Amino acid sequence: MNERLLIRLKFGSAAWNSWRRESPDAAIDLGGANLDGMILTGIDFSSANLRGASLHATNLMNADLRHADLTGANLREADLIGANLEGAILSGANLHETDLLGANLATARYTGADLTGALHVPEAK
Repeated sequence: MNERLLIRLKFGSAAWNSWRRESPDAAIDLGGANLDGMILTGIDFSSANLRGASLHATNLMNADLRHADLTGANLREADLIGANLEGAILSGANLHETDLLGANLATARYTGADLTGALHVPEAK
């Protein structure tokens, strides 16, 4: 995990997304990070390593999580309304009581994920 990235997150989603546009090739390693309860609305976490991260009750509304690795992440009670999880890896993730209204889970892999009590889970095609 990169401690500098945690500091950068404290400035909010707009500052983070601006930095991502300026540094599109920066590796995002937040594996194992504690992001519980943060407000990360619209954050660009595309292709990020969030393996084993704790995002309990985190607001990820309209977040870009395309191709992010969320293997074993704790997303319990997270707000993923409108989030783009296309191609994300959610294997073994805790999505218990997570709200997925309007979330894009196309090609997402969530084998072994806990979806107990999750709201608005898209039907598998």
